[in-house]
Amino acid sequence: MIDTIQFDEALQRIAPYVRHTPLLPMPPLRGEFHPQLTLKLENLQVTGSFKVRGAFNTLLQMSPEARARGVCSASGGNHGVALAYAAWRLGCPATVYIPERATADREARIAAWGATVVRHGAAWDDAHVAAVAFSEQHAIPYIHSFEALPTIIGQGTVGLEMLSDVPDADLFIVAIGGGGLISGVATAIKQRRPQATIIGVEPVGAPSMSHSIAQQTLTPLSAIHSFADTLSPRMVSNTTLTLTRAAVDHIVLVDDAQMLAAMRWLWQEANQLVEPAGAASIAAIQAGKIDLQRYRKPVALICGGNAGAAPVFDTYAQAVIPS
Repeated sequence: MIDTIQFDEALQRIAPYVRHTPLLPMPPLRGEFHPQLTLKLENLQVTGSFKVRGAFNTLLQMSPEARARGVCSASGGNHGVALAYAAWRLGCPATVYIPERATADREARIAAWGATVVRHGAAWDDAHVAAVAFSEQHAIPYIHSFEALPTIIGQGTVGLEMLSDVPDADLFIVAIGGGGLISGVATAIKQRRPQATIIGVEPVGAPSMSHSIAQQTLTPLSAIHSFADTLSPRMVSNTTLTLTRAAVDHIVLVDDAQMLAAMRWLWQEANQLVEPAGAASIAAIQAGKIDLQRYRKPVALICGGNAGAAPVFDTYAQAVIPS
């Protein structure tokens, strides 16, 4: 479905607009997991997550006339922020639907880049239905957060960067929400380094990809029970399911408590404030779901950092500013 040239072209296309994010080697004294473990810090990406890659790869392939008419999408938060930023950079009006459970912080980040924000429904899937209807009513493109190939190919450029920086990496650990990230990353990596292992991580309370794989067909979850809202669609897509089944070696599940512990570890040991999705790969390692000792050079993808920092600052403020 996707050839290597498409990933290379996407990386070149989006390069002026996104960051080649750094790899963080864990210090030797903190290498309790694996002495060669490195973290790919997509939480330091423009807008705080990998999503900006797919957004730019999509919008840059539209004509200026099409962009001028505007775009619409639905998002759990990060795709909306990414699309709003990309649209702002390219002079494109944007409307983003988010579910009611999306945090106020994410809504503010989307609006800050000039996009119109509409809250609708309990989950991403509900916002998606409303956004599609809006796009049809106004005859503007709907930019899917994980299904469309330009989005998946854009996200796959993370894989090219990891291979460029650690060409002999033999394990890549990647969180799964709708599957756009892992299907793009896994496809790009397997095309160039087929012997590498790709392990996906999903929440116990939102195992959308695992559920469809087990059912051997695209199947929605009956309910979502996870605080990792950006990893919690009720259903993945046909494209991401197909690509994931072809290129991902294994999927493990982590619960909310394990992701919270991993968020704390990343803050204390790596000075990285991340959202639950961004900590999922570390949660899988800490919980013993992945045997790192089988690999020489593992890379854990830290996919997003859009955690509300207000409580942290409020705590400091209460300590130094008299009430």
